[in-house]
Amino acid sequence: MKDFDELAFLARIKKRPGMYFGRPSLRSMADMIFGMHHAFCLCGREDQFPIFHAFIDWYHEEVLKDQNGYACWWNHLIYLSGGEDREAFDGFFRVFERYLQDVHGKTLPKAE
Repeated sequence: MKDFDELAFLARIKKRPGMYFGRPSLRSMADMIFGMHHAFCLCGREDQFPIFHAFIDWYHEEVLKDQNGYACWWNHLIYLSGGEDREAFDGFFRVFERYLQDVHGKTLPKAE
């Protein structure tokens, strides 16, 4: 089995969200990634989303700082987008790509 590349996967989602969810949706993307993570765990595979999970920790520590009462990163992004799921989807990628560059010195690869 070919190794899973989380950044290539996220780049494909960014480029063609409709192929995965029907429309750009942060809620749908979060649900899918958490479901995939659970499925990988059930199959005995190591965490296939280490950068994404590190982003969540970073977001809680650097952005939320546990001061505003938001239980999760995606809820905060939806709030910042005025409740617009599509805007939250785009906002996620803006923040995630900034995180990738600042913390890991990486960018999302070109989507195939």
